[in-house]
Amino acid sequence: MGKLWRVALCMMGLLCLTGCGTSAPETAADGTAWSADWVTVGNVLGVETPEGMTNRENSDALSAKGMYYAAWSMGEAETIVNGDGDEAQVYDAQIYLLLAGYDSTGKAEDAAAEWLSMASERYAVEVSGEEAHNGQDFTVMAYTYTSEENPYARGASAFGVYGNYAVSVELSCQEGFDGNAPDILANFLEHCHYAA
Repeated sequence: MGKLWRVALCMMGLLCLTGCGTSAPETAADGTAWSADWVTVGNVLGVETPEGMTNRENSDALSAKGMYYAAWSMGEAETIVNGDGDEAQVYDAQIYLLLAGYDSTGKAEDAAAEWLSMASERYAVEVSGEEAHNGQDFTVMAYTYTSEENPYARGASAFGVYGNYAVSVELSCQEGFDGNAPDILANFLEHCHYAA
């Protein structure tokens, strides 16, 4: 009897724990009901994956530090050997989303400004400006890569702040990819929803 009681207590404890995780928001800031089909990043941002893109990764491995990462691809994978001699897979185009939480909006703004500054130094920026997508403001830039070791030739990035989170979205395109990087990035950003 004592053994069954311990098993029953253990099962009840497990059932209680299933409700302890952080659940996705019910509504997005734009008034849309939060969809289970969206790629939820850090329970702050939900991405309604645009047509022609495939979600490849959604990692909360650094969530204890308030950082979340997700990636999408377009086209077929190609295996390359990078500068370190390791094999890597690259796609015609790839989007990387980074979300970093801080204890204040000011710190999130500082992080986004730092990311923007680093991008401006690393890339040959062709166009830069302010844009709003689905109610969210971003600084957006289009550029070419200056490193010959990079398998991607050009791209576009957006940097913004939502509450106390810094948001970075980077699109990288191979030379032969015929899509317009700023247009693809803008479409992706229009499919992003933010927790209410």
